[in-house]
Amino acid sequence: MPASLTQTPADVLKLQNDIVRTKKYISMGRMRTFAIGHNSKYVPPPDDPIIKQRGRMIDLSMQFLPIAQDPNSKMILITAPLLRKDGTVGLPDLVDPTWRAEAWSEEEVKNYELRDPAKDRARLIPQRLEDRTNEMMGNFLVFQPVLRITYQPEITGGDKQGFQPYEWRITFAPDHDGVLCALLVDPKTGESHFFGGTPVYEGDARG
Repeated sequence: MPASLTQTPADVLKLQNDIVRTKKYISMGRMRTFAIGHNSKYVPPPDDPIIKQRGRMIDLSMQFLPIAQDPNSKMILITAPLLRKDGTVGLPDLVDPTWRAEAWSEEEVKNYELRDPAKDRARLIPQRLEDRTNEMMGNFLVFQPVLRITYQPEITGGDKQGFQPYEWRITFAPDHDGVLCALLVDPKTGESHFFGGTPVYEGDARG
């Protein structure tokens, strides 16, 4: 985070908001996942199968978030609020990893039209922000440390528009003050920020 010794966290967030508001940023692409590491303040819910299997991974699925760089390419900016498709603040529901389709009966095997489609419809479970945060800071839910994110880079140049077909990865090292990257989300508005940490651009996530 390119903050001077005189800048407070509020100053940094205001700077980010001003860059986003005036659109003086460099578009990067659309983000899909956040991997959140261990934090002693975090207590996982006891009955969430996604967290049990994947840890504090936040998966935006098809609810992508656009990201950009500031003009000096020092900060990663989130340029839209974190909203579900219904317009409310939050994350998309995900398929329960423990779900399995019901076995086919002999009658269903003989006549597939007897099969209730609901038996093959994956069960969805909520992916709650409050189940993944480790604390509140002012108006923001805090998710720290952010270990890495994945995103689809925006295609630039020429006549082509859209996104690269493969996801790229960014990891985060501590910043010059030793602060680890945090994701901040306002649960009322969806306003979101990366705060602290130093992004390390690693390229294609398949590598």
